Amino acid sequence: MILKWIVLFLVAVSSTAIAKDKLEFMVSSGDQMAFANEWIKPEFERRYPDVELVVTNDGNLETRMAAGDYPNVYAGIFGYMVPRYARLGRLSYLDDFEGFEALQEKIAPQFMAQNFGRHYFIPWLATTQMMIYNKALFEEAGLDPNTPPETWDELLVAAEKISALPARSNGSRVHGIALWNDALATGGWYWNMLAPLYYNFNDGEYQLLNRWGTHPVFDQEEAGMVAFFDTMKQVQRFAPLTMEQNFFSRTIGMWPQYGVSWNANLQDAADRPMVIGEDVGIAPLPVREKGDIAYSNLDGRALMVFKNTRHIEQRSWQLIEMLMEESFNLKALKALQSLPTLVSLQAHEYFQQPEIRPFVKQLEHAVMNESSAAVGEVSSIILSYYSQAVVMGRMTPQEAVNAAAEEAKQIMRN
Repeated sequence: MILKWIVLFLVAVSSTAIAKDKLEFMVSSGDQMAFANEWIKPEFERRYPDVELVVTNDGNLETRMAAGDYPNVYAGIFGYMVPRYARLGRLSYLDDFEGFEALQEKIAPQFMAQNFGRHYFIPWLATTQMMIYNKALFEEAGLDPNTPPETWDELLVAAEKISALPARSNGSRVHGIALWNDALATGGWYWNMLAPLYYNFNDGEYQLLNRWGTHPVFDQEEAGMVAFFDTMKQVQRFAPLTMEQNFFSRTIGMWPQYGVSWNANLQDAADRPMVIGEDVGIAPLPVREKGDIAYSNLDGRALMVFKNTRHIEQRSWQLIEMLMEESFNLKALKALQSLPTLVSLQAHEYFQQPEIRPFVKQLEHAVMNESSAAVGEVSSIILSYYSQAVVMGRMTPQEAVNAAAEEAKQIMRN
């Protein structure tokens, strides 16, 4: 009998040792998947040997959500995702977890946005947009390569002069600026590329919707959307219709771009690698008048916890705490070529490099991506009319903005 109880006890102990909590961490495919599997999964499982961390990509998230199946922690994008999932009642209040306030104090305040009066995400990785430009083309066009355009008027002058340069030896035309028109039909996410330009027509005070996300405001005169459309129509005259010719072909004068992931392409530039400071300059986005503050936007990855048992939610919070540890966060920022949200890392020597520092400094004047469940649909409407007015010239800017506003109001009434 004693032997029997010993055997049963050993079996029970063995079963308990084998059983592990399973935690799913969902990221986007590519570099994030590789980093999560190579670094996050082994380190988290080392710290918590009773947890199995499963890394997945978000390619089928919407399908899974429709079936009531959710990950535990999701690295989604800043903006509409958080309020959308929060409105569905699927996200946990992060300010309920012990350690939230301590973590919040370490993060730059402009990243800690609330939705519906609560904190539903922690900003893991950040990026923002500036204007990169080809110094050689500036010099060839008789422009000062160390004095990039500050205003939209100056940009138009520079773009025209660069576009007037002769074709290259391979027959390629030279263009003053490039815009990613190829992405106009791919959905509202492309608005994040154009929004920073738009903010510089209203001093960063207007987005597409009011702060409650209940009504469009982009059609108000002070929002500057008509002026934005009109200016971009002029800019488009000096840009190729598509990105078949990209900046690294050395045939593009200027390109609004996010930092710092594009740096890898410098090595593959035509003829020879491009070098920041020598071949490529980095400048703030243009403004209306000299002396105006140049605004951009805050983009990046937001860590959300989907509701589950309190035990699994606590495990999810432990993962977030690890991801936001200074040394581990730095490792992710380097691997994923992103900008820091932790105040302590913004002064780190890695972020003082000439190709990174301007983007970190720009974070001081950046607007958080719009956090409204409806902004995805509204931005798709804006892009549709932008295409008609700016790229195809089928409508005037005023007609396009009026039509977009009416369509946006209609979907928000439904």
